[in-house]
Order: sequence, then C-alpha cells, then structure tokens
Amino acid sequence: MATNTALYRARPTFVSAPRAGMTLVEITVTLGIIVVLGVIVAQCVAWSMRERTRLSAHQAALELADNILEAARAQPWKQLDQAWADAQTIPSTMASLLPDGKVVVKVEAGKPEPHARRVTVTVDWQFETHLPPNSVELTTVLSGRTAKNDGAKP
Repeated sequence: MATNTALYRARPTFVSAPRAGMTLVEITVTLGIIVVLGVIVAQCVAWSMRERTRLSAHQAALELADNILEAARAQPWKQLDQAWADAQTIPSTMASLLPDGKVVVKVEAGKPEPHARRVTVTVDWQFETHLPPNSVELTTVLSGRTAKNDGAKP
C-alpha cells in the first residue's frame, strides 16, 4: 500500500490554493476609480472657488451701492446733484473684488414727486471677457429734510 500512496502524491493537483495578494488588473481598476474620484473632487473644489469669488464680488457691489445711497441720504439737500453723483467712485479696498468695476450714479430731480430726487446706483464688473458683465442696481427716493417751525421750543 505504500506504493499507491507515493503515486497519489506525485500526481499534480489542479485545485488552486487561495491567493494571498491582488492581481495587476485589480490594482489598475482600483487606481482608475481613485483617479476618477480625484478628478471629480478637484472639479468640485474649482467650481466652489469660482462661486465663492463670484458671490464675494456680488456682495461687495451691493455694499458699495448701499454705501453710496447712505452717503446720498447724509448729503445736504442742496448738494445732492449730478455733480455729487459723478464724483462717486469705487474705493481702492473694493477694486480687487470688482475687476473692471465701474460705478454710475444718477440723480433725477422731480421724480416721482416735484420735491423729491431719485438716486440710482449701478455697479458693473466683469471677471472674464468671454462672460457677460455682472451688474447691481439700487434705487431710492429722497426728499428735502426740513424741520417745521411751529414756534414751539424743542
């Protein structure tokens, strides 16, 4: 019986043993998936940065327009005219947030009432030449501020 056991052990077996590592194909597929996910994450980060820059510029334009309208409210009535409006510019602190920025202020007397002035502030800027320009416009109506003198002491 010893001879039969020796012959049985000498025959090659076709049953494969469990493998301990990964094949080259599995590694390549895994790296491909990681690269695709990396590209998707990079595109999301780039889009997020562009969107953040765009929103920062829009916020700066709104603040600038609001500040000019507040300055118009504080201006003495006789000095609130188109010459004052033409003197309004973009401050240097906001110039970097509003590339190619331009501010246009209009003071229209007599609209909507004869003793009122409509002040319109338009802020334009453009990030890239192939994109349309961005714009913000705010309007207010101001009237002369005088206290009535009814003879009473304050």
